[in-house]
Amino acid sequence: MFHFSLRSALLTTTLLGASLALPCSGVAAGDLESRLAAGEIVLTTRSVAGCELPEATLTAVIDAPPAKVWKIVEDCNSYSRTMVRIAESKEVARNGNVSQCKVTIDMPFPISNLTSIAEATSTAGPPQWKRQWKLVSGDYKRNEGAWTLTAFDAEGTKTRVQYRVLADPNVTVPNYVIRKAQESALPDMIKKMRTILTGK
Repeated sequence: MFHFSLRSALLTTTLLGASLALPCSGVAAGDLESRLAAGEIVLTTRSVAGCELPEATLTAVIDAPPAKVWKIVEDCNSYSRTMVRIAESKEVARNGNVSQCKVTIDMPFPISNLTSIAEATSTAGPPQWKRQWKLVSGDYKRNEGAWTLTAFDAEGTKTRVQYRVLADPNVTVPNYVIRKAQESALPDMIKKMRTILTGK
C-alpha cells in the first residue's frame, strides 16, 4: 500500500512523462489496451460525491510478472527506496493479510512533511493481486485507494498495473495545483518501478 498525495506530488516534482495521457473521463476498452501495449501511462480522473478533489486512476504495463511487481507493492518497509518522494516508510502492525503502514512524504521547505498511517488489506493472486488501503490517522482529511495487478499477456510475463487514489492532505493548495499534480508526478511512480524491475 502506498498512499500518494496528489497535492504533495506537484509540490515535490514537476516532471511530466512524455507518454502520459490525461483524459477527463473513461477510455474505450479497446483503445486503452492498445495504448497500454504501446507503453503509455494512462491517467483518468472522476469526481467523487462529497469530495472536492477528484479520484485518480493510473493504468500502465510493466515488463515483469505480477508476482514480481507485487513484491514492491506489498513491501511497505521499502517504499522509501522503491517509490517516489517517500522520506520514511514502515510497517507498524500486521494481522494476516491486514497491515498498517506508516509513510512520510518528503515535502519541500517550508512545507512540513506529510505523515499518515493507513490500513491495507492484501490479496495475493493469481489471477489478481490487490492491496487496498484506507486512512487510519495522519495529515490527511481523506486517503484511500488500491493497487490492482493482473497479467497483461497470456504468458504472464507482463503486468497490468492499476493504481487508484483519492487523497486530500491537510495542506492549503489551490485546486489547479491538484490537476497539475495528476499530470506530472503520478507517472514517475510507474517509471521508477519499471526501472527497478527491468532496468529501463
